[in-house]
Amino acid sequence: MDAAIALRDEGRNPTFAEVAERALVSRATAYRYFSSLEALISETATERGLVPLEHIWRPGDDPADGISRASREMMKLMLADEVGLHVMERSFMAVWLDNDPGARPPRPGRRMKFILPMVEALKGELSSAARRRLAHALSMVMGSEAALAIRDIGGASIDEALAAAGWAARALVNQARSDAAEARRK
Repeated sequence: MDAAIALRDEGRNPTFAEVAERALVSRATAYRYFSSLEALISETATERGLVPLEHIWRPGDDPADGISRASREMMKLMLADEVGLHVMERSFMAVWLDNDPGARPPRPGRRMKFILPMVEALKGELSSAARRRLAHALSMVMGSEAALAIRDIGGASIDEALAAAGWAARALVNQARSDAAEARRK
């Protein structure tokens, strides 16, 4: 992705071969991660649009507020180009289906750049297991799958999708805190 972004920054519309060459990998390796040049370019657009964590949350801020903002930002980014969102998801599925189970490359997991620091900020409130469970739950309400579910299945408007994304993320953090407080009372 860095190679594709660099080539695009140079004003080029690169071929898959040019991207692979710049990244110092074979075309076969590049195709393991991206099913097409279109999918790769779609991914670079998402990567570029991602707001840095420090613009959303800083250590010392309330993680529930931060994760709510991060979830809304992620949803806004996903829904800014719904065609690109569907192309990206199709690419993820093609890569998963086209590779043997032991050779499937991991998905980019950009949402975890937001989730993990905020969940770790709850170290004093939540056990390690509770933080892990919270990170898993938050990964379900942020990202491309959540955007597809809320729009394509839930039929939400963009404004409703943004509001629901923030609400769901905050609710998960609040529930984890509530569960931890209840466990301490027992």
